[in-house]
Amino acid sequence: MISIVIPYRQDLLEMMKEFEGDDYEVVVAGSPHKNMKHFNARFFKEDDMASSLVRCMRECRGSHIAVITNRIAGARRCVERMKRQCDLGADIVIGKREKKSRAAKMFVSLMFPGARALDDPLSGIFLFKSDVIKNAPLHPIGAKLLLEILLKGKYGHIAEVPVKIKEENNFNESYSAYSLHLLRVAWEGGEILRFAKFGLVGILSVLLNEVMLWLLLENGMYLALASVLSIESSILCAFLLNEMWTFRDRGEKGLHALLKRATKFNVASLAGLLLNFFILLFLHHIFGMEPLRANICGIAAAFIWNFLAHNLWTWRE
Repeated sequence: MISIVIPYRQDLLEMMKEFEGDDYEVVVAGSPHKNMKHFNARFFKEDDMASSLVRCMRECRGSHIAVITNRIAGARRCVERMKRQCDLGADIVIGKREKKSRAAKMFVSLMFPGARALDDPLSGIFLFKSDVIKNAPLHPIGAKLLLEILLKGKYGHIAEVPVKIKEENNFNESYSAYSLHLLRVAWEGGEILRFAKFGLVGILSVLLNEVMLWLLLENGMYLALASVLSIESSILCAFLLNEMWTFRDRGEKGLHALLKRATKFNVASLAGLLLNFFILLFLHHIFGMEPLRANICGIAAAFIWNFLAHNLWTWRE
């Protein structure tokens, strides 16, 4: 049996009719309207929508749980397609929408590495085996459940199937509240701590660069050669620290894979140096900004570039 979990809306009657029969049970997050009481559905209402949806999923009796909305076109056909993917071995099947926010996808990819291979990790339409959330501590905001399940659930294979939406779902939750929630989930997943580690490694590599440059110049080496050696030494040191500490949970094992990451790290880091250099010159010569302040802007831009490049490319999960 498949349990259908639906957030309460005033126009649920037609959708509920689609899932009449012994193969389905309908579980609605909210209080029943008088016109719905004769349907074979169960209703659960907590203090907010998120708690109501989690309660619904905990109360489901089916071996599979489908979370859908009333804006999906052909709801039963969509659930059947997702169930077929589960029968083929998927633990979670996501209904990917045609229209998605690229900015939101980029943010999610950065903060949640496990979602990078997915086309629509913010979808509100998905089906999963009930064991996926067994004993999982779910604390979502609003109706956004999928990311929470992807982070805290136990699963192997994920599949996606295209779905059609009748109309674009307006995001009616608090942007600030949901952003803070995503940051909290990212902290629990270790990505914010990873960002802090990366920053600390960057500071150490800058200090090493300065010390190496001073030592080489004190020993009579030409400035150009001393600068190249000190920069490359700091880059290699940063790579090793990031490899052993910041991104120790990522990347393939073996010498070949290590050398490949080291090459990527050098390329991305040198691109960051060029970015720093050009921002310094641009802000100083075009806007007349004092060189030290312009350099700080360049360093900040290069740091963001380096974290994105190394997180999404060098140590791509």
